[in-house]
Amino acid sequence: MEELHVFGYGSLMWKPDFHYTTREHGYIRGYQRRFWQSNTEQRGTDQKPGRVATLIKTDAQDCLWGVKFTVKGAKKVAQVLEKLSVREKLLGSYVTITTEFYGKNASPCDVLVYMATVRNPLYVGPVSENEDTDLECIADTVVRTRGTAGPNSEYVTRLADYIRKHIPEERDEHLFNLDNKIKNKIIYIHEYRHQG
Repeated sequence: MEELHVFGYGSLMWKPDFHYTTREHGYIRGYQRRFWQSNTEQRGTDQKPGRVATLIKTDAQDCLWGVKFTVKGAKKVAQVLEKLSVREKLLGSYVTITTEFYGKNASPCDVLVYMATVRNPLYVGPVSENEDTDLECIADTVVRTRGTAGPNSEYVTRLADYIRKHIPEERDEHLFNLDNKIKNKIIYIHEYRHQG
């Protein structure tokens, strides 16, 4: 394969950790971002799993914004696929799908997307049918976990900050509400420790 297009919607957006030829902001259709995937390596442990983003299938008109990374050259493509296989499949329990990417600068093209499914052991789904309760539980988990890549809270807040700065078109209430809850909990924990 001489050319590869990979779509990032989580930490790949701000921390790709692979060499790419170009990057472009844009969207895929029919998916939404949710923090319904546990992580026991990069952002958590077996004893205290963290939470990372995955995608859920939704209405075909929904747009999920992210980054398309283009990699050119057979050798570089093979290296990136090997690296992502470890990072996303082996450590993250994600599978790959292919879907269409819509950017601002070119015609739609197929992109490779890594996402979790309900069939993998790290998929947890919503804690509650109530969105606010679900976000509270996720936020409680996130502020108390860390893994080999660092604190779980960094994963969420850097993702939210990246989108606010670079992709203002994205209106991801799930992500932004979770980010706000996490930041408030961190402030509370910090103040509580200083009072004690």
